[in-house]
Amino acid sequence: MNEIHKVEILSVKSLEDSISINLRKRDYERVSELCYALLTDFVDSLSDISVLSKLYLAEIKLDENGNRISDLKSFFENLILYNPEKESLIKTSFYLIQKCKVSLGLYESAMGGFQEIVNQNPYNYEGLIASWDYAATSLLENSGGSGGYKSHGFDEDSFTDDPTDKYDKNKFTNDNRKNIRKNIQTSFRSGFVRETERVKDLEKKIIDGKANRKEINELKTKNILKEVIKVKNPNSSFQHVSDVNSDINKVFGSVINKNEKDKIELLIPEEYSLSQNYPNPFNPVTRIKFSLPKESSVKLTVYDILGREVKKLVNEKLSVGRYEYEFNGSSFASGVYFYTLETDRFVKTKRMVLIK
Repeated sequence: MNEIHKVEILSVKSLEDSISINLRKRDYERVSELCYALLTDFVDSLSDISVLSKLYLAEIKLDENGNRISDLKSFFENLILYNPEKESLIKTSFYLIQKCKVSLGLYESAMGGFQEIVNQNPYNYEGLIASWDYAATSLLENSGGSGGYKSHGFDEDSFTDDPTDKYDKNKFTNDNRKNIRKNIQTSFRSGFVRETERVKDLEKKIIDGKANRKEINELKTKNILKEVIKVKNPNSSFQHVSDVNSDINKVFGSVINKNEKDKIELLIPEEYSLSQNYPNPFNPVTRIKFSLPKESSVKLTVYDILGREVKKLVNEKLSVGRYEYEFNGSSFASGVYFYTLETDRFVKTKRMVLIK
């Protein structure tokens, strides 16, 4: 790594840290200055794409007459124009451009942009968030006030030019505008193809019986997202909130339920087992763990080196689960001992050493 590159990385890290610090201080003017500097001078070394959202937040807080937001929109468009290979940068910039349009009252154009994001992201959270933004913007435009509730699924093959999109003619030539659209389409199409192929790969793994639990759950989440990601025209704010809550319950509720299921499954062993005591050697106390996949009559017994029983730790019927018992050897002599787990279908013995 050359010295210039080292300095550049340090400068980027310093700027990112300063942005976060000033954001906490709510010094939005300083946040804006730092974000513009980072995105103008060090975009190639950018490590945190959230700087775009931080810039948008700062400008929203500072804007009084729309001029700052209009300039910000053009800045994001420039980022798209001059960084054609940076997919994440382009996607985030395009999304924030739609947010700028909403602030500027360009509701129809913003809805067209949110629709494009929905169309190209049927399997991920970007599409879900854009669908919520579309609905909120439709309320601002009052498009759903009298037409009732409308819901549209995504069209996977559509990515049309937006005739309502407005570019500053003083800043962008016709060729600039064409290249902006081209870069947007290329980035979204690339992401769409990648996500679609991922879904196909997961489906094949499951059919072939080669998918692990993580992959099965990943496909389940993607299919749920595909089901709920739709643009909606709610007829009231109450309807919009209800729709969002419904989406959250469907998507994140499944994740919560899965996690709870995993916790339960962790408590239910798949097989009988007897673990090595810990600590070993010990003085004078050690712990012994075992697992029962079925309700069983259980004996856990400690023997000395001659095979004589010295302590019965368990002698009862136990339900399914994982257990831990303590053996206190304070009244026994140093030496080798054995402990045996006996159930209806399982017998196992292990050795332990008491040292005094």
